[in-house]
Amino acid sequence: MKRIVFGAVTFIGSLFAVKAIRLPAIASLHATPPTQTTNAPPAPPNKPIILAQSRFDAQLLQLTNEQRRRAGLQPLRLSSQLGQAAQAHAQDMARNNIFSHTGSNGSTMVDRVKKVGYSYSFVGENIAAGGATPQATIQQWMNSPGHRRNILNPNFTEIGFGYVAAPNTQYRHYWVQVFGSPMNPR
Repeated sequence: MKRIVFGAVTFIGSLFAVKAIRLPAIASLHATPPTQTTNAPPAPPNKPIILAQSRFDAQLLQLTNEQRRRAGLQPLRLSSQLGQAAQAHAQDMARNNIFSHTGSNGSTMVDRVKKVGYSYSFVGENIAAGGATPQATIQQWMNSPGHRRNILNPNFTEIGFGYVAAPNTQYRHYWVQVFGSPMNPR
């Protein structure tokens, strides 16, 4: 049986809002409403969106694995496929000035993971918006029970990250962690 785990967190100043959902099967995913969506207009096309995925991957991996080490868990391996899915979702949220597990085209995390060819036995996603640094974002996720469960889930063996800085959008910073365990481990 495939398992899917979601988490979402928003950082705007000192505001903190969380909604986390654990779903038992893929069929449940499609019946679940988005965690949070904004109706703000997309960023103007002439304003560049700065992509910085590789800049933070190593730091996010180190910070995530430090939390896992403290809990006595194995470290996660970086997956380029999960990273592609995470980065695509971060870009989509920034381009469309939205914050949701559901993409602007209606795609789900499962859709995005399948699109990059990742065959999984477990998969999960954390999203965040507004936090300016990897340290602040990981700390906020660790302070949220649903996100903490994803980070410390022993079923996950791999991870990918997405990050976009979009200064002319509502949230400015968009972060995505996609967790997985491949169907056929290496």
